[in-house]
Amino acid sequence: MTSKNAIKLTLAILICSLSISKSKAQDSKKVTQPIEVVSLNKIRLSLLGLNFEREQKVGKTTSVYFGGGAEGTFIYQTDIFFDNNFNFTTNTKSDFKIYPVLNAGFRHYYNFEKRVKKGRKTINNNAGYLGLDVLGVIPTESDTIYGYQINVMPQWGFQTCIGRKINFELALGPLVSLTKVDTYFNVGGKLGFNFLL
Repeated sequence: MTSKNAIKLTLAILICSLSISKSKAQDSKKVTQPIEVVSLNKIRLSLLGLNFEREQKVGKTTSVYFGGGAEGTFIYQTDIFFDNNFNFTTNTKSDFKIYPVLNAGFRHYYNFEKRVKKGRKTINNNAGYLGLDVLGVIPTESDTIYGYQINVMPQWGFQTCIGRKINFELALGPLVSLTKVDTYFNVGGKLGFNFLL
């Protein structure tokens, strides 16, 4: 074998071994992304509230959570009254109050493995989920008309990482509100940031 051929063969072997080791290193980066839920402590800052929440892993892709805090409510009410002469009057009032709340629920994350295959991050439960949220609003005044309120919301949502310790969360779903006066049906949602402890 001539020296030129020996150099070419050595370079070819070196390039092949470097490309194989580089592809193994890229595969190992994908493996390091978690494909399971982790337990987290969070401080959740939403549009109208501040809460503490504990999300506890109960299965590979399932978690339960519970927490409490303070939520703001904006109430806008218009009453229309008709008299015997078909004249009408309106009475409009609005109010903003802050109430203590307790919440609990569960989440089933459904796309961890798909996100890992696409090379996306999955740390801190960074994935889409289906779940159920139950929120209890505790009245602060004894003379309130509605008293307690319980909101039940089947939800679709997702969490995405903004940094190592901050998640953005969005959840939407049909909402049923139960009070001592009536039952209301609506569309509910959550929008906010989770600061991980």
